[in-house]
Amino acid sequence: MIDHLLQTDLPQVASLLSGLNALHVQRVPHRFHAEADEPALAGMLAHELDTGAEALVYRAEGVARGYLLWRPREVAVSAVERPRKLAVLDHIAVAPSWRRRGIARRLVVGFEAEIAARGCDGWIASVHSFNAPSRGLMQRAGAERAVEVYEKRLG
Repeated sequence: MIDHLLQTDLPQVASLLSGLNALHVQRVPHRFHAEADEPALAGMLAHELDTGAEALVYRAEGVARGYLLWRPREVAVSAVERPRKLAVLDHIAVAPSWRRRGIARRLVVGFEAEIAARGCDGWIASVHSFNAPSRGLMQRAGAERAVEVYEKRLG
């Protein structure tokens, strides 16, 4: 069942974030590290929620099996851009033993319903180039590549 993330979900969601972070540490070690334990990750998530992020959680058997963290973003009118109200999908993770059951897709559908009810025009997400499963999820949800970001490390 998909619901809003509760404070009591934080330890379980921190465990999911730990797994997601491990993937990033493995593939992008110059940017990510694995020094934070699960209580520190739960604290980070709590801080995100305290500063405007929102999250949905998929619970089964009373346990968080997946989550999606997002943040609203207003784009003001400028000399070149139209005003927009977007949602930034920050991260999404599903417990390994619960993958390939459509949970991530259901989280995205719930997220889209939530942001549409708040008047958002759409959503954006950044996906690391190595993360083909995440890219596939975004594309299956109807998202299209809009911007490419290039990174060059010096030294």
